[in-house]
Amino acid sequence: MMAHLNYRMKVALQDSRTFVGYFRAFDKHMNILLSDCEEYRTIKPKPGKKNTVEEEMRTLGLVLLRGEHIVSMTVDGPPPKEDDSVKLPKAGGLAGPGVAKPAGRGVPMVPPVAAAPPPGWCSGQRLQGAVRGIGGPGMSIMQPGYAMPPPMQGMPPRPPGPF
Repeated sequence: MMAHLNYRMKVALQDSRTFVGYFRAFDKHMNILLSDCEEYRTIKPKPGKKNTVEEEMRTLGLVLLRGEHIVSMTVDGPPPKEDDSVKLPKAGGLAGPGVAKPAGRGVPMVPPVAAAPPPGWCSGQRLQGAVRGIGGPGMSIMQPGYAMPPPMQGMPPRPPGPF
């Protein structure tokens, strides 16, 4: 289905209607999104009239077709030619559909070798989550934990009593 995105497609439905438009999107239920869409209906003659079958066309625009009602899809034409005068880079650079790129956190994983580490920096201390304003936890939650108290020196004194 990904190979046919932006192609001009003809989609037949169960009720004998046909939609022709540019195939823009689909989902796991095979719901189809067509742009610049036209609907074609065949009108059967009533009994006692002429036996000519008429075809009626309506211009619809952007249409979402429920996958449950789709019978067939065929390629009606190639995708529209892109304008060569303006070339804008696609979002994400070279990544294609279905390819994820990791988000940069803005903090290098290892401090530079030439510079000394800042005070309080240890090798296990890293950014604990998203920075403020990105939707992460509050700064009070992201503070480093406290160190364990030193171990006790021997047995505690015995409580006074008859024992």
